[in-house]
Amino acid sequence: MKRTVVKARAFELVDDEGNVRARLGLGNDDSPFLSLHDPDGRVRARFGLDASGAAGLAIGDEEGKVRATLGLATDGSSSLALGDKNGKIRAKFGLAAEGSPTLGLQHRDGETRFVFSIAQQGSPTLSLQDEDGKARARLGLAAEGSPVLRLLNKEGELRVLMGLAADGTPVLQFVDKDGEPTWSASDAVAVPESEPAEGSGAAVGTETQS
Repeated sequence: MKRTVVKARAFELVDDEGNVRARLGLGNDDSPFLSLHDPDGRVRARFGLDASGAAGLAIGDEEGKVRATLGLATDGSSSLALGDKNGKIRAKFGLAAEGSPTLGLQHRDGETRFVFSIAQQGSPTLSLQDEDGKARARLGLAAEGSPVLRLLNKEGELRVLMGLAADGTPVLQFVDKDGEPTWSASDAVAVPESEPAEGSGAAVGTETQS
């Protein structure tokens, strides 16, 4: 049987009332998309590719607010974002290109306040951020497994460090604005200076819009 090929720039499915309920087409940059509409014409779901080739799925509510997005960037990083009824993103989960996962929770004003991540080597880090998006406290494990708590000022500078050295010795250290220790509760081996990487913030923040 000979195959029939239909070529067009767009296809639309309509209901009995003539309302467009689904559209398959190309955007202004010739990127393909598929959108699903409710009876009032609002887009409730849209899947597509952007000009770079990144893929994205967006799901909206009956008020037209985007409530969830799922994206895959061209570098291999992926993300899932969940929004509230006002369309503000409140939670993000992502994987960096190398596979490091990150979970971020946001205040209703859009600022990230909590980040949990696992570095590529497996070290976890929990970060608490202020209203300006600055990390003020970080709790994590160094590469060898030693726990470390870091307290930072509003400029993001380390001021207090507390943890266990590799041999299990407890350490408490105060640091001045120049990063120099001013007081330490232990003369034992210092807590490792290298803290686990916080995964990839880009991966969380990436929401592919098509």
